[in-house]
Amino acid sequence: MKTKKEIKVAYKSMKFRVGIFQITNKKDDRLFLAITSDLDRAFNSDLFQLKAGIHSNPQLQKDWNNLGAENFEFKIFDELKIKDNDMPADINQELKELLALHLTELKNKGQLLY
Repeated sequence: MKTKKEIKVAYKSMKFRVGIFQITNKKDDRLFLAITSDLDRAFNSDLFQLKAGIHSNPQLQKDWNNLGAENFEFKIFDELKIKDNDMPADINQELKELLALHLTELKNKGQLLY
């Protein structure tokens, strides 16, 4: 059986997929984009917040409440390839820049966004 210290070291050495995920309102094709340091679990927090009525985006929350969960789709939008020596702060900064780039491109194309 592993000790707590061994489990902690193993967890810290795990590599997670990082990137941007989207929540799509299927009624009007409006998108919500957000960055995450764990794409495999990206939707858990937002889904919990939406179900609890406490999402940080009031318009998304309002639409979720009015339209229901069945009218929303969760997908991965973009994945950032990271190197073993990338620092968490650098990864986070790169994710923020990538999100800003995508949001600008989508706005320029006329995409409805939250």
